[in-house]
Amino acid sequence: MTPDVSTRATGIGRFQMPALITGIIFGAISIAGFFVAGPREFYRAYLPSYLFWWAIALGSLAVLMLQYVTGGEWGLMIRRPLGAASRSLWMMGLLFVPIILGMKYIFPWMDEELAQHDPVVKLKTAWLNPQRFIFFAVAYFLIWCLWAWRLRVLSLRFYDDRAPETDLRRRKWAASGLLMIVLTISFASIDWMMSLEPKWTSTMYPLIILVGCGLSAFVFVTFFLSRLAATPAMRGILKPSHLRDLGNLMLAFVMLYAYTTFSEFLLIWYANLKEEIPHYLVRSHGVWGVFASLIVIFHFFLPFFLLLIRSIKDNARTIGVVAMIILVMRYIAIYWLVAPSWYGEHFHYHWINFTTLIAVGGIWMFEFIRQLKGQTIIPIHETWVEEAIREGAVKINA
Repeated sequence: MTPDVSTRATGIGRFQMPALITGIIFGAISIAGFFVAGPREFYRAYLPSYLFWWAIALGSLAVLMLQYVTGGEWGLMIRRPLGAASRSLWMMGLLFVPIILGMKYIFPWMDEELAQHDPVVKLKTAWLNPQRFIFFAVAYFLIWCLWAWRLRVLSLRFYDDRAPETDLRRRKWAASGLLMIVLTISFASIDWMMSLEPKWTSTMYPLIILVGCGLSAFVFVTFFLSRLAATPAMRGILKPSHLRDLGNLMLAFVMLYAYTTFSEFLLIWYANLKEEIPHYLVRSHGVWGVFASLIVIFHFFLPFFLLLIRSIKDNARTIGVVAMIILVMRYIAIYWLVAPSWYGEHFHYHWINFTTLIAVGGIWMFEFIRQLKGQTIIPIHETWVEEAIREGAVKINA
C-alpha cells in the first residue's frame, strides 16, 4: 500500500529576496570602501571573502559526486541542497571577475620588477602570468559548471525513465568528476592562494584546500538542515539517525583536515628550510599566533570532542551550533592562510573584509535558494528512498 504523500513547504523561499537585497546593500557599501580606502584595500578584502563561499559551492559539488558514487542513506537529506549549491558555481564565476580586475593589487608576481629580478619568481613566470591565470580560471569554472549541469540533466532523466542505464551513466560522470575535482581544486588553490607567496611552495597545500572545501560543504548543509528541523515540513522526517550520519561525516572531515594541516606543519618544521619556514613563522606570532591557537582549539579539538557525543549529533539544535562554530572557523582559517601573505606579522582586518563577506554571501544565498526552490528536499524519485517513503516520509517542497 502506497503511503499518502503530502506536500509541505519549508518556507526557505521567503529568504531569497532578502538575501539578494542584503548582498546588494553590502556590495554597495563595499564599493564605497573601494573609493574611500582604495582599490588595494578592497581587492585584498574581497579575496578571502570570496574564497569562503567558493569553498562551500565547490565542496558541495565534490560531496555530491561522492554521494552518487557511494550511495547510502547519509545523502538522503543533503543531496538536493548539495545539488543547488553546486549549480550556483556559475554565479561564483561571475563573482570571480573582481579578482581578475584586481590582480595587480592581490598577487605579488604581477609586479614586473619582482618577476624579472627575483631569481625564484623569474623561474615561475611561465606559470605565474596573467594570461595563463585568467585562461585557467575560465577553464575551471566551465569544467565545474559542466559537471554540475550534466549531473542535473541525468538526475532529471532518471526521474522520468527510472532506467538503470541512466543511473549508471550518472555514477560514471560522478566517478570521473571526483578525479576532475581533485585536479582542478589543486591547481586553483595554487593559482588563487599559494601564489600569494610566490617563493613558497608546499605539496600538502592543495590537499588541505581540497579537504577544507569538503568540510565547508558538509558543515553548511548540516547547519542548513538543522535550521529546517523546526519547520512543520521537516519535523516528521528529519530523524536523529540522519543528523548522526552527518555528524559522523563532519567528524571525519574535521579529523582529516587536522591531519593534513598538521602533516604540512610537521614536515616544514622538521625540514627547517629557510625557503619554507617563513610561511609559519609569520603566522605564529602576534595576533596571527592567536588566530592559529583559535584554529587548533575551535577548528579541531572542540568539534572533535563534541562530535564524539551521540546526544549532540542526534539533536538538530546542538549539531547546528557545532556546525556554526566550524563554519566561522573556516572563514578564520582561510583569512589566516591568505592575509599574512600581504601584511606579514602585522595583523590587519578592515571593515571592507566584513562587508564583502556579507555581500558575496547574500548574492550566493540568493542563487542557492533559487536553485533549491520549487523542488523536493528529498529526492523521492530515487529507488533507494522508497523504503523511507513507505515508513512515513513526506514530500517536502523547498
